[in-house]
Amino acid sequence: MSDKGRVWNRVVGNVTGAVVQVESIGHLVLPTPRPASEVPIPRQLPRVARDFTGRGGELAALDALLEPEGDEPAGPVVVVEGMAGVGKTSLTVYWASRAQERFPDGTLFTDLCGHGSGSPLDPDEVLADFLLALGVPPDAVPVNGAARAGLYRSLLAQRRVLVVLDNAGSAAQVRPLLPGSPGCAAVVTARGGMAGLIVNDGAVLVEVGIFSEPEAVALVRRIVGTVQADLEQNAVAVLIGLCGRLPLALRIATSRVVTHRRGAVEGVVAEIAEDRLGALDVPHDERSAVRTVFDWSYAKLPSRHARLFRLLGLHPGPEFGVHAAAVLANVDYKVAYRCLEALVDLHLIERAEDSRRYRMHDLLHVYARERALHDEPDCGTPFSHLLVWYAATAQAADEVAFPGPSRANVDLAPVGPPLDLPDRAVALAWLTSERATLIAALYEAASLSIHQPVIALAAAVRFLAVAGSGALPLRLEAETIGVAAARALGDRQREMVLLCRRGDTYQNLGRWQDADADYGRVLGMAEASDDSIRVLEALCGIGLTCKRRGRYLEAWERYIQALPLARGAGEWAEAVVECNLSQLSSRLGRYRQALRHADRELELRRRLADPVGEALALCDAALAWQGLGRHDAVIRLCHDAITLYERHGGVGVAISLPMELMAFSLESTGEPVEAKRHLSAAEAILRRFGDPHAEELRTRADLRE
Repeated sequence: MSDKGRVWNRVVGNVTGAVVQVESIGHLVLPTPRPASEVPIPRQLPRVARDFTGRGGELAALDALLEPEGDEPAGPVVVVEGMAGVGKTSLTVYWASRAQERFPDGTLFTDLCGHGSGSPLDPDEVLADFLLALGVPPDAVPVNGAARAGLYRSLLAQRRVLVVLDNAGSAAQVRPLLPGSPGCAAVVTARGGMAGLIVNDGAVLVEVGIFSEPEAVALVRRIVGTVQADLEQNAVAVLIGLCGRLPLALRIATSRVVTHRRGAVEGVVAEIAEDRLGALDVPHDERSAVRTVFDWSYAKLPSRHARLFRLLGLHPGPEFGVHAAAVLANVDYKVAYRCLEALVDLHLIERAEDSRRYRMHDLLHVYARERALHDEPDCGTPFSHLLVWYAATAQAADEVAFPGPSRANVDLAPVGPPLDLPDRAVALAWLTSERATLIAALYEAASLSIHQPVIALAAAVRFLAVAGSGALPLRLEAETIGVAAARALGDRQREMVLLCRRGDTYQNLGRWQDADADYGRVLGMAEASDDSIRVLEALCGIGLTCKRRGRYLEAWERYIQALPLARGAGEWAEAVVECNLSQLSSRLGRYRQALRHADRELELRRRLADPVGEALALCDAALAWQGLGRHDAVIRLCHDAITLYERHGGVGVAISLPMELMAFSLESTGEPVEAKRHLSAAEAILRRFGDPHAEELRTRADLRE
């Protein structure tokens, strides 16, 4: 109202407590309050799931947010976020049912329908419902949305009320419904998009992930019964795996067990294995169908994000980097990164341990692939580009990690942004992180008879030897597929390279006859084509078999035969032959000769700027000096070798050799404590990689006590 330039507000009616002005609202009428005995106390929470399970960490986090800070009572705004079907509502309702006794004036609840088949609720409509629940007569509910918000906050100002806002679609939808009083609290559940509440409204984020394995087992046991679960323990484990520990999927699957007892768990497992998403639908209840709740999230995506999401369903592995996403979507790195981060915010993918790597839940991956096959006009093109990119990048990484003349490089058309691989450690780290994807890509390319990427991928799997003996069968299978691809192309050069690689794998597996069969085939093919490089590789391979079987003189003769060929093949090949001749000479007691070979090897390794090879040459020299009784030289050389290995990383069991050599020389010079320390360190490394030599070192260390 105004009078001669003065402006003021007038409240018509009686009111107890504070009145909140919300912008310019014209006319505000507050009803005469009822007596306290007549004010309703709303308790609007839906029914708590009888078999609610787990979530101890999340419940504790929510409880902690209600604790007051200093003299001020706690009045938090909490955002509970997670992917579709992860159980955000179940968790929040369960927690709120326990916490609502701390809010004597009521609990308000609404489903905001942010994701679903219908339209999201208008916050003005929700405010009207909340005002009615708080005792405002229908004819006193303001028509204006801002007035409703003002009245709502005025009524809550002197009350302690818990507000649960489920299934929110945006921060703008939520903000008018937040209480302003520190005595109240609000909990919002959402699939994402609530960053504005966190930044501008001080909301606290509680993220909800899939079940842990024990939580998943506990839920299955509660629903199907402990007797049935114990009878079918293996089937229960498979069921949990097929459901990806997603709570909604587990509830649907276990409910099928309960309602179809004849098939029990094993029968439901068979249904889900045949049709992952189809078997996880519930007829006539769209909120309880995995595919449907995924549809609701997908439908909300902008077109660019939706396209990347569905194309990620074509990715052959469980994890992926930004480069791979850029190749799939045919966009640059920055655009791909922004899209991936948007999908993370919506809980459609999640960050892996590396901040620039991501993973997608197994069921979402199945769903995204369905969407790609249905919505993408030509999904074969981005998929083939991805396979070629992985093959080309693996080939480049292998060349950096294992320099040398023996290469199976194939010409692959460049696609997508190249990956920076500055040194061996980075190359090995990338190969290791992409291990599952590279193997999956190889299988996919082989199934499509895309032979050149198969050859490149098969030639790049020798990094698996660094991972220990457990990965060797996988390497063997990959190289066998690569040999078949080379033969299918009639490419004898690359067939010989891959046969030599497979021979090395056979040796590491102790399959000596198979190794010699591969090397013998290469030797025959190479001699027939007058290919001195392959003759050299075959001789070295056969010599290495003899060396590993303890036939040192035969091995020495093979490497002596190979030495002139190696000198003509380049410094790297010569260094490898000199390395083996040094080690074999030491085994034969020819220590001075061993030193000459080791010195030449060290010269070549340094000339090649190969620090890992340099460390090996130092070990070869140390082995010869140990035979001559010069333990001071051994300790110095081994120390330098360990430093090089540690500095350049990714060396697997190799670093255990200088530790073992040093331990022997330390003991020989009267330092048993230091000797045992180095021996135990070597044993721990070998044990980590599954090397059987670890047991021998452990016994030797025990004998020193």
